[in-house]
Amino acid sequence: MNTSARPSPDGDRPIQIHFKAVTKRFPDGTHGLQEASWEIRDGVSACLLGPPGSGKTTAVRVLEGALEPTGGSVLLLGVNIANRRRYREIRKHVGIVPQDPGMYADRTVGEYLALACSLYSDEDRVVTPDDAEEMLGLSEYRHTRMTYLSTNYKRRLALAAALVGNPRVLILDEPTAGLDPLAARDLRHYLEVAMRGRTSLLCTHNEDEAHTLCTYAVTLRGGQVVAQGTWEQIREGSLPRLRVAAREGVDRLLAELHKFGFHAEADQGSVLVEVPNVRRDAPEVLRKLLNEAKVDVYECAPVRPPVERAVAEASS
Repeated sequence: MNTSARPSPDGDRPIQIHFKAVTKRFPDGTHGLQEASWEIRDGVSACLLGPPGSGKTTAVRVLEGALEPTGGSVLLLGVNIANRRRYREIRKHVGIVPQDPGMYADRTVGEYLALACSLYSDEDRVVTPDDAEEMLGLSEYRHTRMTYLSTNYKRRLALAAALVGNPRVLILDEPTAGLDPLAARDLRHYLEVAMRGRTSLLCTHNEDEAHTLCTYAVTLRGGQVVAQGTWEQIREGSLPRLRVAAREGVDRLLAELHKFGFHAEADQGSVLVEVPNVRRDAPEVLRKLLNEAKVDVYECAPVRPPVERAVAEASS
């Protein structure tokens, strides 16, 4: 797959986050990032997608100013972060939610948001602590000390603190990691609202979450960019597939499909069949199964290949 920087959606808009051949080598010789190049334009909801250890958190820490690249350069809101004076100026326009946000356990929710608000001095700020509490469902916990908050509500509070400055760029590092499914679903609702219309970078290993919240993806492996683009661009090199299910079961379906020369594999009680063209080939698959094999098919529908599969196929 071509991993050179593809223009993110809305290519006429200014670039707000730009990694140019960025390398980060740690003292023990390991690499957090290796010649990584990618860009996010104004107003685009993007994700850094990859397993633990792929370089996502390293990228976030570089954007935070906590790590300096070993090579290459990073521009945030058009400013090279190596220029520390100018970086401090633009940092107030960036909201960051780290994976493990440090908090003051003895402070109440209201006190913590007031402290976050005091760090921003722009007169055009429109998100007050009260607004942030209401937006994130925290109003009833205003006087609760943070030590008594659940992980779910601590994550909400971290997001609220990132929003009080009405940031132009929002950076989120694994915001739902460690949450139970219901809490993660609730937090995704708040994330969707917070990211809407704002340049956002979500770091996650959860492809479903990335699909829900983002339109553009940068996929990392071992600190390197292995794919980037819209979901459609990333999948364009992968064969489309059909999900087929029949009353006779998976084994019979596989036997018949292999006999007809189709590449197929079992998947959760049904079969995935690779076809060059869904519109053209789905009727042929059905005709052979129904008319020739006399199999009672009750499902035949196209499915999108997961990004993981698309990346593997394009890289092979």
